[in-house]
Amino acid sequence: MNRPIYDAFQAVQASPELKERTRAYLHTRRTPARPRYRSLLAAAACLLVVFLGAGGALAWFTPVSAVSVEAGPSLELTLNRFDRVLQVQGDSAQDQELADKLELTYLSYTDALEAILGSQEVSQALDSGTELAVTVAGQNQQHCQDLMEDTQSCAGHGSCSSADWSQVTAAQKEGLSLSKYQMLLQLQALDPSITSEQVSECSMHQLRQWLSDLSSGQDASSSSDCGQNTGSGQGYSGGHHGSEGHHGAR
Repeated sequence: MNRPIYDAFQAVQASPELKERTRAYLHTRRTPARPRYRSLLAAAACLLVVFLGAGGALAWFTPVSAVSVEAGPSLELTLNRFDRVLQVQGDSAQDQELADKLELTYLSYTDALEAILGSQEVSQALDSGTELAVTVAGQNQQHCQDLMEDTQSCAGHGSCSSADWSQVTAAQKEGLSLSKYQMLLQLQALDPSITSEQVSECSMHQLRQWLSDLSSGQDASSSSDCGQNTGSGQGYSGGHHGSEGHHGAR
């Protein structure tokens, strides 16, 4: 650099105030203001979390399947899409007492089924010859199939069948468990005079015998009297526990 020019610039000195203003200006230029869209994205993320939380809660408390377990005691489990028990209804007051004692709500389906089958009341009924019958109904066919496989894996014996989801509501209107409602439909197909009240007072074993008699053309009068032939004071091992307190009464 030309020496005279260099010496001339060397004589130039900036004041402290000028240096500070220059430093602040450069800092502002290097750190631009945060764009507004970032705030909007943050707000949208918060709304998404709230929405997903509400959706998850809705999915948790929405029933999508029902399982009727007939094994002396008659219990119907309502499940959510995660196969957790939302509600348990007993076919009689005695059954409801068992359901309340087992505390099945929010258990997984398999844990709930194992608790039912392992209870003293059900064990005694099965040991006395009562047949286990499980009926599965749901809004998704594959889901029902998975539940039936879980049932067969847990139970290892008894019968397992599927039903249409619409039958769940229809069974409740008739005051019957899902399994007994299916039996009612089969019996009424052979004898339309049969009522839900008659069916409610029979065990599944008696209903199967009744259906067999009607199907074979035999005299089914003794089978149809199962409600009158068994007293409401009998325990679970008798296969019948009265019609008091069944679904229609709750």
